[in-house]
Amino acid sequence: MAFKMNGSPAKMGTIQGTAGHSSALKMKMEKDSAAKMKKEAAMKMKMESAAKMKKESAMKAAKPDYPDIDGDGNTTESMKQAASDKKSGVKMKKPSPNKVLRDGSNLTKKSEDNIKKSTKSDPYAKALKKDPKLASYIKERGKHKPGSDAYEAQQAKINAAYGKTRSSKLKAAQIKNQAKKDAATTKPDVKAIDKGQKITAKADVKKAELTENVTRKLAKNEMKSAKRMKGKDSKEFLQAKKEFLQAKEDDRQGKEGGKRQGLFRKLSSNINKRRQARLDKKLKEKSES
Repeated sequence: MAFKMNGSPAKMGTIQGTAGHSSALKMKMEKDSAAKMKKEAAMKMKMESAAKMKKESAMKAAKPDYPDIDGDGNTTESMKQAASDKKSGVKMKKPSPNKVLRDGSNLTKKSEDNIKKSTKSDPYAKALKKDPKLASYIKERGKHKPGSDAYEAQQAKINAAYGKTRSSKLKAAQIKNQAKKDAATTKPDVKAIDKGQKITAKADVKKAELTENVTRKLAKNEMKSAKRMKGKDSKEFLQAKKEFLQAKEDDRQGKEGGKRQGLFRKLSSNINKRRQARLDKKLKEKSES
């Protein structure tokens, strides 16, 4: 009696060797081929659907609007509907506000009232209509100070155009503000004054320093001349030397306003005083002999 096996021998692993291997490869190839075909079919359907939608969109965009038979400005309604609206006497579309403003002949009564109202609410426009020279009055007024005759004359013309009188409080406030501005402009520049004073003081110091140096040099020349003419032990030389030491001390101390010696000034001054004391002693001895 024959025995029948359920299932594929390749799947059950009953076929071994080369035959079993070939059967497995064949099944795998068939499976891959089926999957590829399914994928390609899905891609084709997707591309066809996209092309169809694009075509419908282009046809819809190219479709012309319906003619405006009833004159209501609606070009999307069908000709049948438009003809029906025209026959039944449906109200036509109102013109846009922009069109009304562009075309003066189409101005409604409400628009005219709004324009008149805006003109009425502008005081300058009303005053300019009353006196066309208003702008020139304002320009001329700006050239003068509040409170001056020229300013008040132009202000009176401006007030007449506006139909108003000059406010005394406003006038007083304008004059006060102008006085503050004038005071601010006439206030002395402290920095400029300080700078000028510094420059002047520096020049005075240089001038005094020059005077002290000249006096000292002249005294030195007199001392040398007395030594050469009268001798080292002469009374004239001793007196000239004393005057030179005094001029030197004056220069050191800045007696005329020049620069004072900075380093060792006190020490040098003490040495100079001792020298002068010795000269006084010698001069006294010369006078007594």
